[in-house]
Amino acid sequence: MKELLFFILGMIVGGLTMTTVMACLQINRIKEMETRCLKLEKEKSEVEDEN
Repeated sequence: MKELLFFILGMIVGGLTMTTVMACLQINRIKEMETRCLKLEKEKSEVEDEN
């Protein structure tokens, strides 16, 4: 019975930890994509201003 309790607690703690890690990585990825989009929009507007 004790082993089952430790197993369940381990699954809960591990699941919460991995969810937090994956959320942080996703936020970082979204930030990187927003930066790329802004850079491309700036380059596009500069090209249009030259024409």
